[in-house]
Amino acid sequence: FRRMAPSASSEPTKPKTKAEKIKQEQEEKERKEREEKAKKEPKKEPELLAFETVRDHFLALDKGDHHVLGRALQMLHKTRKAMTPEILHRLMMLHSAGPIKDELIGLLPPRPVPPPATPTKETPMEVDDAPAPGVPTTPPPITLSSQPLPSRKKSGAPSLEADCYAHLLVLIYLVDHGDAALAGAQKTAESLIKRLDEADRRSLDGIAAKAFFYLAFVYERHGKLDSLRSYLNARLRAATLRRHTETQATLIYTLLRVYLVGRQYPSAAKLVSKVTFPEGASNNDLARFLYYQGRIKAMQLDYPAASGYFMQAMRKAPQEAAIGFKQNTQKWVVVVGLLQGEIPERGIFRTPIYRKCLVPYLELTQAVRLGDLVKFNAVLQKYGQSVFEKDETLTLIVRLRQNVIKTAVRQISLAYSRISISDICKKLQLASDVETEYMVAKAIADGSIEASVTCGEHASKEDGLRFMQSCETADVYRTTEPQMHFDSRIRYCLELHNQAVKALRFPPKTAEEIETIEQQREREQQELEFAKGMAEEDDDDF
Repeated sequence: FRRMAPSASSEPTKPKTKAEKIKQEQEEKERKEREEKAKKEPKKEPELLAFETVRDHFLALDKGDHHVLGRALQMLHKTRKAMTPEILHRLMMLHSAGPIKDELIGLLPPRPVPPPATPTKETPMEVDDAPAPGVPTTPPPITLSSQPLPSRKKSGAPSLEADCYAHLLVLIYLVDHGDAALAGAQKTAESLIKRLDEADRRSLDGIAAKAFFYLAFVYERHGKLDSLRSYLNARLRAATLRRHTETQATLIYTLLRVYLVGRQYPSAAKLVSKVTFPEGASNNDLARFLYYQGRIKAMQLDYPAASGYFMQAMRKAPQEAAIGFKQNTQKWVVVVGLLQGEIPERGIFRTPIYRKCLVPYLELTQAVRLGDLVKFNAVLQKYGQSVFEKDETLTLIVRLRQNVIKTAVRQISLAYSRISISDICKKLQLASDVETEYMVAKAIADGSIEASVTCGEHASKEDGLRFMQSCETADVYRTTEPQMHFDSRIRYCLELHNQAVKALRFPPKTAEEIETIEQQREREQQELEFAKGMAEEDDDDF
């Protein structure tokens, strides 16, 4: 008979031995105790949890654990969301000192005053455990302001790392709270950089990188980003000489941002060719650097290289976060793909994080795919100033007009074996026949269509007219186009393989050589003789 497999609904097998049964009962008992304990513990407020997390970072920094600073900076995107004036006031009171403390507290909003406690009626003391009448049975909720301050050694001053970290948290809070606080944010960033220059510690490299980033951000919001160009160049030279990796990476892509905002693309390309991006930089910094490189290549008409940089930036970006960065990069990928003659897949526009922001680019893609110049002009008129100019893709989208006309001319060449230039002008709604003939000739020269421009026969109705004569469709597999596609795919795979190999981690090489069989036998023989000699010496001593 065939042996039947146990069904999924069958009862679990019991422990075979008594020890296993006792162990299982103990684990079940501990699990129930943990669940009951978790139910009894009151849930903490989010503000209190954020305060305790940041306080632990400060206490570790005060003890001298400087490696905690890197972990705190990695969690900064979560910490900044929970920062409130109450938390910042308490942190400044606990972990900051000197005249800068009063200056930072003055830039923060005033500390909220807790509401006065409602007076309760006096009741006689109760002997038993029953609650007194009029008194609530549950204690009032514990707020952040009612928590006792953590104790710290009175003799020990706060460490410089903790003090600068508190300074950075105040700066980020001011940056996140509107244009009214930007003036204070600029002063805070400049004073933080000044303190870091005076300290000159390598452990503060991460905080310095954040300070330069937010300083450039504040200047850009004020419209004065171009005035930072010479200052950032000087700081980049200093960071490169001192080998401050994080500061160097931040200053490089910040300078690229300065050049791109000022539309100084040759200067940005020259900077990329002169500097070497540090290998130890984080993936976030590398993603920004690749994104700006892609924008530079796109403006230089090197669309394949730009597309490669944008795709690498998308891979280096965080998978679950940086939604805005991914959306902006995807917009450039769509536009560069259209300029290369590639139509993006419709699934990209249906992705949840791209569905809303790519609506104008979906209409643009439909106009380019159909070769509808009227629809293209309507999309450009509708979204030109409101969307495309804000996304800084308007310059590339204007170039797409040539691609739309080429697509329309290609469709006309497939539909008509011979058509006059004037009819093409009417279909495309161009300005004149001269412009239409130029666009047809350019499409022929670029290899977009297989056709020729001919003149009408002499002494006939077509005398003086010019026509586009389509050629017979050639076999594409007899051309070099498949070879070019294979070559581009192979290059992409090889580049991906090289990056994967660079990301591998290998065990350290040892200088010891692997011994041969003869060497192993000789070593064992020497050990045996040494053991016999030691035994004989022991016998003599005995």
